[in-house]
Amino acid sequence: MEAGPLIGTLLPFAVLFGGLFLFLRATNRHYQKHVHEVNSVNQKIADTNREMIAELREIKQLLKDRH
Repeated sequence: MEAGPLIGTLLPFAVLFGGLFLFLRATNRHYQKHVHEVNSVNQKIADTNREMIAELREIKQLLKDRH
């Protein structure tokens, strides 16, 4: 059995799997970047909500004190 035909047979599969691996890695990087952006936006929304709740509590207390 010669190595030439074996390499010629397996090489396309190796290239295919290598390309698939690189594609999946790039896709995963893009997905992780997207997750980071979404988490960042969600954190900003949560911070804003906490500030709004604090302000509403102050307003509520001021209204209670007026009566």
